[in-house]
Amino acid sequence: MKAVKVCENSVLQIRFGVFKHSDWIGKPFGSIIFSNRGGFVYLLASIPELWTLVLSHRTQILYIADISFVIMYLEVVPGCLVLESGTGSGSLTTSFARAVTPTGHVYTFDFH
Repeated sequence: MKAVKVCENSVLQIRFGVFKHSDWIGKPFGSIIFSNRGGFVYLLASIPELWTLVLSHRTQILYIADISFVIMYLEVVPGCLVLESGTGSGSLTTSFARAVTPTGHVYTFDFH
């Protein structure tokens, strides 16, 4: 999986072929786009769970299965107040934010 900034006159060149960004614009998420060589990609919406998968691993990140366990174990539900120390990549932070909506709040900070 790869995050791509879509620009009208740009292309994505990968081992499955060349994909013109102009072919992606206006297509709904979930669409299959074919390359010049018959390879294909899926256009996926930019959601926190997918960002977790494509992040560079500068920091130790948690993946969806671990995040689900943490949220369940800590009983984080809508309306909770969460204080997170060490934001890092933000993969856990975005899941905390989803878990506490619409009335909860997440406070997070990181050291630099």
